[in-house]
Amino acid sequence: MKVKDVVSLIEQLAPLHYQESYDNSGLTAGNPNNEVTGIMLCLDVTDAVLEQAHSEGLSMVISHHPLVFKPLKRLTDATRPERLMAKAIRYGMALYACHTSLDSARDGVSWRMAQILGLH
Repeated sequence: MKVKDVVSLIEQLAPLHYQESYDNSGLTAGNPNNEVTGIMLCLDVTDAVLEQAHSEGLSMVISHHPLVFKPLKRLTDATRPERLMAKAIRYGMALYACHTSLDSARDGVSWRMAQILGLH
């Protein structure tokens, strides 16, 4: 399976047009045509997440929160997002975030929470 196939599956459940205007859901790093060797799921992309995924030979990380909310102007390792994005690129890892697109999707985060609380 390729990165673009995983992206397609995610976006069937949580289309990108569901995301809020301030958000940055979607594929934020990686080649859509690369093969996926394994996927790590997380809330936030951290050094520990990238290191574990890399050590386990996983080529994709799917996070709830995007690593980058605002455009990066450089990759100098000066900030956490710059450093982690550069590391993901060095590792050849695809990063996908499904923040507010998943929050807004039917069967997504908010929908499930409302269901558990008995809300309609």
